[in-house]
Amino acid sequence: MDLVLLVCLISSPNSCREERVLVSYEMTDSRACMMGAVPIIAEWTGDHPDYQVSRWKCDGSGASRLTRNFN
Repeated sequence: MDLVLLVCLISSPNSCREERVLVSYEMTDSRACMMGAVPIIAEWTGDHPDYQVSRWKCDGSGASRLTRNFN
């Protein structure tokens, strides 16, 4: 299961990219991923202080992408 983050530069909020963080090979329940996501997001944010997390979701397929509307 992947935790999919849409992260944007704090200094340039329109400059965003998708980051995938592996939550667990065994974890296939999206509810368990959602419950465990907050500490993982906090750790990622602490390791990447120039970015802010705009959106996030749990994804087991590896195919879907997050987007951000700038309108």
